[in-house]
Amino acid sequence: MTERRFNLPLILLAVVSLGIGFFGFAVESIVFALGVIIASIKLREKYLIKIPVAICIISVIASGAFLAFLIYTGINGGYNSYWLMRLIFGSPE
Repeated sequence: MTERRFNLPLILLAVVSLGIGFFGFAVESIVFALGVIIASIKLREKYLIKIPVAICIISVIASGAFLAFLIYTGINGGYNSYWLMRLIFGSPE
């Protein structure tokens, strides 16, 4: 039986995904995290995937909550310049 080890590039990509979410890019963070999860699952025979997948799940939850907050404020009449909110609610005139 071969010993599986941690994949440092996947862990770093998961941390980057989490960081992207904290800088306000919610959709991009979710897409990036899902890409890292898919890559981790493809490499599960060779590497341990618990750490990158756990970080990506945290990133998806945090970015989803931020996106839900943006949509909630958009529904209540607030305006922000995030591209998805402009796509959903239109630009103010």
